[in-house]
Amino acid sequence: MTISVTYSQKQVSRDTSKCLTITGNFDGTVKDLEGTYKAKLMRDNKVIEEQNLSVKKSFEFTLRKNMLYAIKVEKEGYISKILSISTKMSDKIEVDSPYKFNFETNLISQELYGHFNDDDVDFPVALVSYGKKCDCYEYNREYTAKLINRMYTNLLFGSGTN
Repeated sequence: MTISVTYSQKQVSRDTSKCLTITGNFDGTVKDLEGTYKAKLMRDNKVIEEQNLSVKKSFEFTLRKNMLYAIKVEKEGYISKILSISTKMSDKIEVDSPYKFNFETNLISQELYGHFNDDDVDFPVALVSYGKKCDCYEYNREYTAKLINRMYTNLLFGSGTN
């Protein structure tokens, strides 16, 4: 006797239309910053787009809905910065033109790396996601403030792990 089982599965389509244009640049706190830097857009731990730019220029990436991204900013002689972005949002939200999110950052000299916990420099400096209340993309202020406070404390008073 042969038993045949057929499963039917509803095809689910996810909206992956363009939903966010993110730009970033340096805030000017590092006065002697010159030359070029790289901005890498990553998804699933793979670089999907890379921009090589003058430190005076902003990078810009357009992201698709319902995806997880990271942007890594790299400059020789400085500690890299990572920004984590989730573009997950309700399928009920129709995006006629992409939302915009701009951020400014600075860089920390590679010479100071030893003053920080590895997790603090390896983890994203900011977590960006869609906020229903504001109908905008925003970053998690509490997460970023705690990270920066921990890094300043370690820089000024030494790491508690030594």
